Amino acid sequence: MRTTNVVVDKNESYMSWYATAEHQLMVATCQSCGNSSLWWDGFCVYSTITYKLPSLDMPDSVKVLYEEASSIYNISPRAACALLRLAVERLCNELGETGKIDTMIGNLVKKGLPSIVQKALDAVRVIGNKAVHPGQIAFDVDDKSTAETLMKLLNIITERLITEPKEIEGIFDSLPQSIKDSIEKRDKPC
Repeated sequence: MRTTNVVVDKNESYMSWYATAEHQLMVATCQSCGNSSLWWDGFCVYSTITYKLPSLDMPDSVKVLYEEASSIYNISPRAACALLRLAVERLCNELGETGKIDTMIGNLVKKGLPSIVQKALDAVRVIGNKAVHPGQIAFDVDDKSTAETLMKLLNIITERLITEPKEIEGIFDSLPQSIKDSIEKRDKPC
């Protein structure tokens, strides 16, 4: 057995290679976080490396799916995409919607969901559907960047639908009651 140690990128990871005539085993350690991954013949078979943490305001039922997807996207991007599609469905449930995911997104649009957030929801839904129902859409979800993009979108969606409204409500609630009363009076129909 031949052993080689290399530093791939001083900021990325340190890798140890173990090779035989037929197979190659690699252990990589991230220099930033110290997490490790195990690679067999170029395929990640074990990883403690995860994507960015979920938004703090992400509901727990969604967060658990996000975290699972984050923990496996290096090993199985397709499975991560499928989990993220389910996370969008759960997020719609948390926002009071039920039924098919497409209908739930449509109902949120009718309730005033910004079109940019609707596009993000639909992107995760469509790409996730490809992972669940192969062959329906003509692009591949077998790469990490697709799963990373979906996780990024899920954080953006959470920020827009949960974090921002919560922060705005907090600011508005801090206004003096007399100001809030005059705003309410202004907004009442004549």
